[in-house]
Amino acid sequence: MLMHFLGGFWLGLAFFWFFGKTEIKINIIFKIMFFTLLSILFWEIFEISVDKIITKNSFNLIDTLSDLSFGLAGVLLAVFYLEKRIILKEKIQL
Repeated sequence: MLMHFLGGFWLGLAFFWFFGKTEIKINIIFKIMFFTLLSILFWEIFEISVDKIITKNSFNLIDTLSDLSFGLAGVLLAVFYLEKRIILKEKIQL
């Protein structure tokens, strides 16, 4: 759970660097959320396929949903962190 949260946080920071860098607008937030969710979904598909092929474990819906939830919580924290940091930087410059 912690790894999925930190992974979502890291992806949020990485996509912010890729898309925004200086400001947070609503379309940048949606892009960050969309691409992070897409990355998390691809990771979950990879994780499920490895579980089925290598370890022969069955699909666990609760684990998958909790992984998605923690990843999205991480990216939300990244967006809030960056927004506060940018707002503070603008206040200091004024």
